[in-house]
Amino acid sequence: MYRQTQTALQPLPDPPKQYLPLDGVKVSAGFPSPAADYEDARLDINEYLVRNPVSTFFFPVQGDSMQGAEIFDGDILVVDRSVRPSHGHIVIAFVNGERLVKRLYRRAGKVALVAEHSAYPPLPIVDGIDLEIWGVVVGKFKRMV
Repeated sequence: MYRQTQTALQPLPDPPKQYLPLDGVKVSAGFPSPAADYEDARLDINEYLVRNPVSTFFFPVQGDSMQGAEIFDGDILVVDRSVRPSHGHIVIAFVNGERLVKRLYRRAGKVALVAEHSAYPPLPIVDGIDLEIWGVVVGKFKRMV
């Protein structure tokens, strides 16, 4: 019932490393911290989000069905095809040729793709539905302004 197939998408060449400042002190979401104001390390976003460059792709999100998982319209998902999909993973799936982002439900012989928004019912995968789990969402980018 599950299959991962090759598609016409090809990975881009590895981007040059671009290290950005990463402070060693965490940002307080409550009261201000008296922590020192200095740069402690460097962060390469590719190293942080991309474990396997050859199998990693980026997909823009359209729609609101995954809001409960903090995935919003306009976000860019980081999808790794080398991660084996399992119950509870957020996945990119093709259902009868349509690409979706949903949470994978796989228990007691039942399979479904589940939205994270109450307006969208689960999509049970039954005989006659063509399902391809294309990759697992491992991260996202979000522009704030």
